[in-house]
Amino acid sequence: MSRLILAGLVLWSLGVLPAFAQAPIKLGNLVDLTGPTSDQGKDIAQGRIDAVQYLNERGGVNGRKIELISVEYGFQPPRAVAAYKKFVEDDKVLLVLGYGTPDTEALRPYITKDKVPYLSGSYSGHLTDPRQTPYNFPGGIDYTSQIRIFMNYVKETWKDTSRKPRVAFIYADNAYGRAPIEAGRLYAKEIGIDLVDEEVIPTVLTDATSQLLTMQKKDPDFAYINTNTQWVPVVLKDSYKLGLKTKYVVNNYGLDERTPRLAGDAAEGAIGIQDVAFWGDNVPGMKTLMDFHAKHHGSDTHAAPYMRGWLWVIVAAEAIKRAGPNPTGESVKNALESLREFDTWGLTPPFTYTNEDHRPTNRARLVQIKGGKVTLLREVTVDREMKWIGK
Repeated sequence: MSRLILAGLVLWSLGVLPAFAQAPIKLGNLVDLTGPTSDQGKDIAQGRIDAVQYLNERGGVNGRKIELISVEYGFQPPRAVAAYKKFVEDDKVLLVLGYGTPDTEALRPYITKDKVPYLSGSYSGHLTDPRQTPYNFPGGIDYTSQIRIFMNYVKETWKDTSRKPRVAFIYADNAYGRAPIEAGRLYAKEIGIDLVDEEVIPTVLTDATSQLLTMQKKDPDFAYINTNTQWVPVVLKDSYKLGLKTKYVVNNYGLDERTPRLAGDAAEGAIGIQDVAFWGDNVPGMKTLMDFHAKHHGSDTHAAPYMRGWLWVIVAAEAIKRAGPNPTGESVKNALESLREFDTWGLTPPFTYTNEDHRPTNRARLVQIKGGKVTLLREVTVDREMKWIGK
């Protein structure tokens, strides 16, 4: 765990900030700094800390300071449940900045009962139906939309008229990995793609050889990888060693600007679904992030998850602002559902939440690793069909 992040979490938890006239607005901040997704979590945590400091230096929200109440939970759902109860019962937070799918899905009944807006790093489609999860707001394009983007790409690029394309799913053995799989099975049937294999890999992956050898027997043309950036290179490297010809497409949390370095030659040709700007991308808000970073901790480096940390604070702050001087959980929820094509500083496509659909966007980018660099293939959109909501 970096000293910078630890220091930031301690300062925010202690409230070591300039005095504001009114009581601070408290946000719960759940982060993984030590568990299997800490390669994402450290940057997310720093992005949240920086975004809050940036806003507080400019007067906070409606004249009130934002205070982060932070808990590190190691990607362990029982610890997340305990942290959530602390946020709600002891800290009296207005909103929670959540984290992973296993914990967010486990918390669904508590969140609904307590009426606490929960803006999460989990993009599980199971969190997108406000009839079932009215206070859950995924912080990016949902995993079900992403797996549909994958299969649309397969269908659009397939040129062999003698047979259907064959695909496989490779996914982590946890709620995050499994989140889009049932919807993926249904969509494959709907659009005429042969799903020939599914391989389940451990959350912490050291070797994927056995799974890939099993998959090789089914000879898929494409495989969709649904696991974390830290573990995708294991799959790519083992596939490269085995000489597999399968083309890989990776979800948003599995491929970013770090992947070419982590996977080397094995990353060449891999395709990713990009949900958020990468570090240094030419988008309107990037200069603000980079200038803040250079001023306060310019000696370290960051990747896409850092931008996600900023993103979720920006969205939360806008909702709190719209909720007025005395915000409640209900008014913040309603404010989030009032966002229409909300400009996230260009870090993502604009966000829209409604009281019928908590999918913030149906747009993303397809990127591909070429010559050791991540390059843009094209912008993509998936139909916002209501039959996929909550799936």
